[in-house]
Amino acid sequence: MLTELQNSITMKINDIYTKNELESFGLVERQVKDINAKVYLNGSKVFFFEPLADQQTFRLYSIINKRSFFL
Repeated sequence: MLTELQNSITMKINDIYTKNELESFGLVERQVKDINAKVYLNGSKVFFFEPLADQQTFRLYSIINKRSFFL
């Protein structure tokens, strides 16, 4: 699954990204409770990342609509 962000960057499920890359894509981290994941917002999309062992890289595993996230 590919997702194109508002600034024309394409991200792929299961690809690995660094925190600097996520910030350069315009993603904004959202603090969440009870989820073992990093959650980032961009426009109407919510991106879920699994922190990898080094805690400096993250695997994109899910993208949902922002409205679904806040239900």
